[in-house]
Amino acid sequence: MDSKFPEVGELVIGTCSKLTDHGAYFEIFDYEILGSEAGFVHISELSRTWVRNIRSHIREGQKAVAKILRIDEKRGEIDMSIRRVSEPQRRQKLNEFKQENRARGIVAVACEKVGISTESVEKILLSNFGSIYEGLLRAREEEAKLLIDKGVQKEAANEIHQLAIKELEPSLVELHGTIKLTCYEPDGAVRIRDFFSSYFKNFQKKHMNSKIGLQIISPPEYRCTIESEDWKKAESLWKDLQDQIIKKFKPFQAEMSFERI
Repeated sequence: MDSKFPEVGELVIGTCSKLTDHGAYFEIFDYEILGSEAGFVHISELSRTWVRNIRSHIREGQKAVAKILRIDEKRGEIDMSIRRVSEPQRRQKLNEFKQENRARGIVAVACEKVGISTESVEKILLSNFGSIYEGLLRAREEEAKLLIDKGVQKEAANEIHQLAIKELEPSLVELHGTIKLTCYEPDGAVRIRDFFSSYFKNFQKKHMNSKIGLQIISPPEYRCTIESEDWKKAESLWKDLQDQIIKKFKPFQAEMSFERI
């Protein structure tokens, strides 16, 4: 990491190292240098609901996604919150964590095979691509020369390139949302059915690398799932669906609402 400390507002992953009656202490991934109890989540920041027994919400050794609230660099203390992390944020951060760990494993295998330092290659990838996973994705899609030009030893770059092609399939993120849609026209149910049928058919033609699904919870409520290569694209597709529904049904007597879950 470029800084010894995370930034206020940053989402981090921590492992609970100690529980007290007042809260939980965490070792923060990527900031282990700060110590095993650098991050603290007060009992009031553990959950959106009242916490009667702290051990029913967190246990030692458990990983959690937390938001940085305050930092005291002189004392090396970091106040964090779990309850202020939304479910979509939690899923995204855990997915990134999983991807990064997988990429680190690939780099470690490649470096061990050619007999060079894993740490030196990781530093090159982080400084040039922002994350090891992103660096390996680029190496997978391009040639090993991309890594060589950034300073990775030729033998290691070739090995990483081959392993990335073999082992690193770009994973899809999943966005979930609910749609409430009622059309009060005499043929309202047919209009809704025909809209979704047409939209999904065109969706697959326009977005080959993404998927969309719709599940009827109980009319007029539907659960939508969008799978895409990254959260920015998924959010864009979710907004497009909302815009198209509004455009289609605004001229009619209709009610509609949308919510991320």
